[in-house]
Amino acid sequence: VSLLFAIPNHPWVDEKDGAAVRIAMTVAAPGKAAGQHWSVADESGAPDHLVYTERVGQISADLRIGADVASATALRSNSDLSFRGVTLIGGGFILSEADVATLVGEFVEQRLFVKPYVNGRDLVAKSRNAFVIDLYGLSEGDARSRAPDLYQHLANTVRPFRAQSKRRSYVENWWYFAEARSEMRRALRNLSDYFATTQTAKHRTFQRVSAATLPDQQVIVFALDDLFLMGVLSSRIHVVWALAAGGRLGVGDDPRYNNSRCFETFAFPADVPEPLKAKIRSEAEALDALRKRVLESHEDLTGLSGISCVGGRLNIRPPWP
Repeated sequence: VSLLFAIPNHPWVDEKDGAAVRIAMTVAAPGKAAGQHWSVADESGAPDHLVYTERVGQISADLRIGADVASATALRSNSDLSFRGVTLIGGGFILSEADVATLVGEFVEQRLFVKPYVNGRDLVAKSRNAFVIDLYGLSEGDARSRAPDLYQHLANTVRPFRAQSKRRSYVENWWYFAEARSEMRRALRNLSDYFATTQTAKHRTFQRVSAATLPDQQVIVFALDDLFLMGVLSSRIHVVWALAAGGRLGVGDDPRYNNSRCFETFAFPADVPEPLKAKIRSEAEALDALRKRVLESHEDLTGLSGISCVGGRLNIRPPWP
């Protein structure tokens, strides 16, 4: 089957109900043939007047002409290294610093079940310094006896909400996260830090996060701690690959990092000379520290993809083909 015509990314406004989304349109036919590929070049006059650019060639399954990125397969070397963060389902799990001081009380052991927590915005803007109640691995009886105040807080705030769920496990295990990500926890067990990126963002950035911090489901986690690898993730070669392999979300058309498509298929460089590795580690660490320092000082900034130690981005010219 070939695609004879494709518009991969088209704004669509339903005037009846006001929905504003983006769609793709294709025409397929049996056989092997080139197709017409239309890209929206100017949508300022949407929905009635759009300007297109047209190309002719073999259209891949990802509705692109050129390198068939969609056919890239996952590499075994990258398996079990990237994960989505935890899914809570229930706002009562999240605590402020003041909440922690109030709830922990005299039971110091309860502090073991309160962990720093980051969502996507915490990564790209000034952090909220939020915490989360994590009773992973505890039965209901253990949770009640070892963390009585935290258990009672969840009983008051999460249990009534979960009781309305149609999923039996969410109702019966209400003190647990909906998705606790046991595979991620095992991968991070022996690390002091990991790397993370926001799943959906206009600007793709990566940063180092303490392994004691639990990530939200909108954060992609990499069970890696070598700053050389964070440098490679931050490099233009990987960011361009992630844009091509990943998807887009919403009317804002923001890039979306899908770890199975963007990370697991990405070929990391081999046989890199140690002096170059050391240089990349140094640049990556400096970039991470600078971005965090500036974001902490300016509440109105987000992303900071333009801040770098080399040019406009940590732009590493790879010595590999």
